Amino acid sequence: MDLMLFELKNVFLPEVILLIFIIGNILISLFLGKRLYKLSGRIAIASVILPLIVISTGIIHSGYTAFSECYIQTNFTMVMKVLILMGTFFTVLLSKNIFNRLRYRAFEYFNILMTAALSAMILVSSNDFIPMIISASTLLLSCVVLIAFWNRYTSKESAVKYLINAVVALAFLLFGISILYGMSGELNFTLLNLYYYGQDSSLLFILASVFIICGLMYLTNCMPFHRITPDVFEGSPYPVNAFLSFVPPVAGFAVLTRLIAYIMPEMPFLQLIISVIAVFTIAYGTFGAFRQTNLKRFLGYTAVLQSGFMLLALSIFSNYGVSAFVYYAIIYLFVNFGLWAAGLTFVSCTGSDEIKDYKGLFYLRPYYATAFVICLMAVAGLPPTAGFLSKLYLFCSVMRLDMSGLPVLCVVLLLTAVGVFTCVNIIRILFEKNKEDEIFISPQLNMKSVLYFCTFVLILISLFSNQIIWLSMFAAVGI
Repeated sequence: MDLMLFELKNVFLPEVILLIFIIGNILISLFLGKRLYKLSGRIAIASVILPLIVISTGIIHSGYTAFSECYIQTNFTMVMKVLILMGTFFTVLLSKNIFNRLRYRAFEYFNILMTAALSAMILVSSNDFIPMIISASTLLLSCVVLIAFWNRYTSKESAVKYLINAVVALAFLLFGISILYGMSGELNFTLLNLYYYGQDSSLLFILASVFIICGLMYLTNCMPFHRITPDVFEGSPYPVNAFLSFVPPVAGFAVLTRLIAYIMPEMPFLQLIISVIAVFTIAYGTFGAFRQTNLKRFLGYTAVLQSGFMLLALSIFSNYGVSAFVYYAIIYLFVNFGLWAAGLTFVSCTGSDEIKDYKGLFYLRPYYATAFVICLMAVAGLPPTAGFLSKLYLFCSVMRLDMSGLPVLCVVLLLTAVGVFTCVNIIRILFEKNKEDEIFISPQLNMKSVLYFCTFVLILISLFSNQIIWLSMFAAVGI
């Protein structure tokens, strides 16, 4: 009993709090859902804020394990869980305008959203393939339901596409795990590290690792499952897209980080494979975004692009790479939700997703347009935003590979220049003169709050970047 309470406090407490809120939300929806449907949003906010307080105030500590080291709590997992909870919090804020349309179905929507966040948190702390597969499957299924939740044909079509690709990705993942288990008889990451330590990598082991990496690439919007992302985003609502573009990729990259650290620490061939996947993902996202006229599809390709950058950081196979990934993920949290909040604000007022309709918006809503411009500058990596520092830190980490990272860095720099041109073109549209001054009705406060808060943080981080870099290095030390 004492051991159970100890593990509950130091390992499971954030997840248990979130689970209690999920169960409570289900019970309330069964008996009082039609009358108290607005309560579901408040419950979802509380379910995210309390675990954030538990983690950030030091109530739980790193360095503890449970279930024979199948579930761990480290500096890295705590930082990743904070990012997941903050992403879920922003998603709940952006979803508050659904009450008038969903009414009592709002309980179901927020239950699915909280379940997806819980699955992502469990995936981050998984140190064994069994909880990893269960949590990844639950996360993917929750994402499918979130996409299909809306009564539109495009949402159903996007959900079917997402589900089919998710099944294929899980098949890749399970096939690679079965090969590793057949070779070693172990599923725990720590025991696999002990088994393969000092051994020469066999062809079968490399094949299994490639299948596992390919399976995880679906969660992260990377190659070879990158083509589905813009199509899915086009058919899904803005709050769901904001969640899909951040929470599943961060959770997938987090578990991939542990796999690299435990099972593939000294494998140059796999390092080359991950680098190639990252470069092709960045290229696809860059050139795909270049020719888009729809904001949803543009942000879909941007999500693919940013996932490629985070994967590039992990391809370094060192603490410097993990630190660059954590730093980039922190910046991308605010860039991503700032952009989606800007798009949701505009579509709520005008009903349009077309980029050409943003023409001259600066002269109608200068504060909104300025915040949107700052987010676009951050995603392009332009100073003085924090996006510039995140890319600079990433490129410096790649250069620590000596001369072997130089060809990759040159290609990525050229692709980054193309991405800058794409974002500058949208900024140009915002500042063009428009003869037709349409009425731009002010949307709900929650959308503007997310946009302005993310914009403020992106500028603030650029002024206090040392603290964020220290935090990312602190997380990288304890994977």
